[in-house]
Amino acid sequence: MQVKIDSDRYMHYFEEISKIPRCSGNEREISDYLKKFAEDRNLYINQDENFNIVIRKKATEGYEKAPGVILQGHMDMVCEKSVDSDHDFDKDPIKLQIKDGYLKAVGTTLGADDGIAIAMGLAILESDEMQHPELELLVTVSEETDMSGALNLSNNILRGKKLINIDSEEEGILTVGSAGGVTVKIYKDIEREKCNWKGYCLEFKGLLGGHSGMEINKKRGNMLKIIAYFLREARSEFKFKLSSFISGKLDNAIPNFGEIKIQADIKDQSVIQNAIQKTKEEYSDIEGELEINISQIDLKESYTDDLTDKIIDLISEMPTGVNTFVKGSDSVESSNNLALIKEIDEKIYFENSIRSSNLQVQENLVSKCAEIIERFGFSYELDSEYPGWEYNQESSLRDLAQDIYRKIYDKDFETVVVHAGLECGAIASKYPEMDMISIGPNISGAHTVEESMELKSAERVYEFIVKLISEIKYS
Repeated sequence: MQVKIDSDRYMHYFEEISKIPRCSGNEREISDYLKKFAEDRNLYINQDENFNIVIRKKATEGYEKAPGVILQGHMDMVCEKSVDSDHDFDKDPIKLQIKDGYLKAVGTTLGADDGIAIAMGLAILESDEMQHPELELLVTVSEETDMSGALNLSNNILRGKKLINIDSEEEGILTVGSAGGVTVKIYKDIEREKCNWKGYCLEFKGLLGGHSGMEINKKRGNMLKIIAYFLREARSEFKFKLSSFISGKLDNAIPNFGEIKIQADIKDQSVIQNAIQKTKEEYSDIEGELEINISQIDLKESYTDDLTDKIIDLISEMPTGVNTFVKGSDSVESSNNLALIKEIDEKIYFENSIRSSNLQVQENLVSKCAEIIERFGFSYELDSEYPGWEYNQESSLRDLAQDIYRKIYDKDFETVVVHAGLECGAIASKYPEMDMISIGPNISGAHTVEESMELKSAERVYEFIVKLISEIKYS
């Protein structure tokens, strides 16, 4: 489809990159597209071995001595689709639609997180009318999974001194710091036994889910916790054995669905319905509407009673949600998200995502989780650790952005340190003197099929970035 918003060139590029598959780990094609963009315009291009891209454009006249500016975003997107969608993320373009002033996708995630950064960056590089210092567009891979693109970035490829990250999701918010984090991978060998009790499949759905950093302080509900609650209630009602447990998909998303299979020593389903009702009552105040469906199936074996108990107890005792707040504020300092459970190679496998803007608090939370994991006989390893972005007391870029915003809107940016992992932390670990901010348009429902971007907001943010770049000559 043709998306037209007054002549905004960045929307042309958003439509173009929406045609290219770019799930995390499958970024070669979009990286090559960016490389060709630069080659076609005789711009400096560096595509590293990880497929990170740096495109550089010379300063315009009068800006040669101004500090170079880096526009930064990531090329991968979270690939989620609705249950009834037949979309193939390996080959199908994202189908775009405009509804009530918002850009959405049909049956899938939109990819505005962070396709809008790429689109704006390309539009700015393409323009021959803008005045600007030397410009660099840095687009990284695998931000949505392990930040390996930014973490493996060379420490001598960038020349700019000011970096504008375009990966925030609320207009009017100036992000000036972010949390670091680590993923705890938990596993235990599966022990099975034969059983001839009746088999049942229970499907849990209806929660909102969301980003495990940005929405962790909301009443989104964690489906692993809810299913564990159901199983604890079931233990008091009837005898059962757990045969499988699947919930969650990504370590950076709050799990919003799940499915368990059990074998139960019961005459009819009424006792199961009792546990279902108690579970719904317990979680009646969460966002979304919890739905639990049950069907009878054939099962021949289940986990041992000991393994069943340890799975339930581990989930029940593992802290999930906000751990601590920043002293004197309502900003989240640290959190834990028990993100998923599944079977891998005859092992029960969990992923547990810990975030914190305070390294010592993060280490304490890791230790607390490790004690619980070991107490129930599971093993674990730490993976995908990424650094936080510490608030800089002196930032001329932040001050300039605030001054321009105040002149345009007669109010201040709200400055925040977010409880989410931004690539600014990884980049700062390679370029510690880099002056950085993060901004972005209004994007809601990121990482879900409800993702949408407000078009007028994107237009305003783009115009602000162009203005900010032109003013850096004087900063």
